[in-house]
Amino acid sequence: MKKLLKDNTAKDMRKAVEAMAKRVDKQFSHDDDGSTVPDAVIAEVINTVWKAITLELKKEAGRAQELIGRCYSDSNLGIEYGPSDVEAACKRAKA
Repeated sequence: MKKLLKDNTAKDMRKAVEAMAKRVDKQFSHDDDGSTVPDAVIAEVINTVWKAITLELKKEAGRAQELIGRCYSDSNLGIEYGPSDVEAACKRAKA
């Protein structure tokens, strides 16, 4: 568990969030495919999807903190980021 937590840093989380943001943009943006969907609608869809992703990532980070705290309370193990860090990374990625 120590190795897993050591290898899963806040920097790695931020990189993963940035990669997810790029994937979301790629999936939902226009690629000059002849689509007639207005840009405003696409932007709204991307924002809605990103809010849902942010919420789920925050939940998972909180859940991980809780489980690690409960199961390894006497060993001082923990992840170095929490839900607020995930939220901040998501905001930076979509800014």
